[in-house]
Amino acid sequence: MTTTAARATTDRGGPPGRGRHRATALGVGAVVGALAVGAAVLTVTGGSSAHDPSGETMPTSDGGAWHRVYSEDFADDAPTGTFASRYADRFTTYDGFADTAGTGRYSASAVTAHDGLLDVGLRTTDGGTPLAGGVVPLVDGRWGGQTSGRYSIRMKSDRVDGYGVAVLLWSDANRWSDGEVDFPEGGLGQRAWLNVHCLDDPARQCVHHETDARLSDWHTYTIEWTPERMTFLVDGRAVGTTTEDVPTARMHLVLQAGSTGGTPPRAARGSVLVDWVTIDVPAAG
Repeated sequence: MTTTAARATTDRGGPPGRGRHRATALGVGAVVGALAVGAAVLTVTGGSSAHDPSGETMPTSDGGAWHRVYSEDFADDAPTGTFASRYADRFTTYDGFADTAGTGRYSASAVTAHDGLLDVGLRTTDGGTPLAGGVVPLVDGRWGGQTSGRYSIRMKSDRVDGYGVAVLLWSDANRWSDGEVDFPEGGLGQRAWLNVHCLDDPARQCVHHETDARLSDWHTYTIEWTPERMTFLVDGRAVGTTTEDVPTARMHLVLQAGSTGGTPPRAARGSVLVDWVTIDVPAAG
């Protein structure tokens, strides 16, 4: 099966406004470029509660090689239509423009918070428009990213035909040639993909790898980015690393979900759920 997901674009120098996406075809179980596939995926299990709905508590900074600059565990409820205002100091929320495939439309109303979770609800409106949702974390309340960092997100999705999700690093300057890193990415409920786009030809994916992790299960996905290499982990276990096509420009984290090509089934509906998000920078500066 072929699925699609995408990159986000933003207005240069500011938060997403008239963002657009390029669809990226997934589905080939190949690795191109300098990717070393690591240990088997470890699924985290355990009970859940209102504070730990996924069964894993958001980690605190351990004082090692990384310094925590952002963390969010969605303890504040935000019913439909209120997320953008209640979380305005912590996220920019996509609203009012076409999604990846051009079929759906981003709406702030698709994003809510409840029971300690971020919920991106995907469905077709009564008017026939597939809803999409996207958010960008604001470090210290400001839009913009870093030139290296450690990004972790604990998430899962329902299986929703015709919809996909991408967690990605995207250029602050809105230049595709600065790089694009997608992890995880894939059709909702399907396997999670890892994609790193080539710096000299960003339409190509120099790393293209299907992991064993299913988006329908709770997993923690981590991108570790230094000037020398990028390492990708699922539940703390490395699934790949590359020393090629490592971005050097300032990049920010994005989570986006929407239609994946064509028109999703009218009855298809479900959610992308996020328990927590953390962002670290190198402790050495």
